[in-house]
Amino acid sequence: MKTIPPPCPEPENGVRYWRGLDDLADTPDFKAFVDREFPVGASEFTDGPSRRSFVKLMGASLALAGLGVTGCRRPEERIYPFGKQPEGYIHGVPQFFATAMPTRTGAIPLVAKQHDGRPVKVEGNDRHPDSNGGTDAYAQASVLGLYDPDRATRFTRSGNGVSRESALDALTTLAAELASKQGAGLAVLAGQSSSPSRARLQQAIATRLPQARWFTYESVAFDAAERAALLATGKTV
Repeated sequence: MKTIPPPCPEPENGVRYWRGLDDLADTPDFKAFVDREFPVGASEFTDGPSRRSFVKLMGASLALAGLGVTGCRRPEERIYPFGKQPEGYIHGVPQFFATAMPTRTGAIPLVAKQHDGRPVKVEGNDRHPDSNGGTDAYAQASVLGLYDPDRATRFTRSGNGVSRESALDALTTLAAELASKQGAGLAVLAGQSSSPSRARLQQAIATRLPQARWFTYESVAFDAAERAALLATGKTV
């Protein structure tokens, strides 16, 4: 039986809100509903086996639900304090960094927002005269590439996982072999880019490995408009 507490002798103060029109009308049905502990039909399990079966089914359901929730929990990550606190860093406060996203014909000035070293959002850099704070859909979606589950998370060689040290040793051996042959047999296939960092890398490879070859390929001809203008006007307008 539900124990009904005795009425409080202290007068009610503050605002009292109705739980519905029945509460406002103070109908007998509403009073019976409030006094009843279980919903209608819950107390009709009068025979032992049926009630016992109901309890067992409910217990099994709750156990399975608990196992499912446990399997879907996020992995536990421990936060360690800094050995040396970075300058200007406050835990929980985002930081902003000016950066740029290279494109085939230029670059988009951006401001990256990050929490604890993890970029979460990019916006245009309104202090840069080339964009005035504007971005495109590719720049906005570039953050998703950092959290792509298909990104490489381990070192492999011939399809088999290897340690970081083994991978670096293999690259060192390969670099020595290419240097002895002046880069003969090495070919680099890359897309079109206006990045000055990649241009310096290409120049360094050409200097150290003169026999190596660098090829630029795009599946779509982005210079079609320039060629059409050249044919129509005689110059790349």
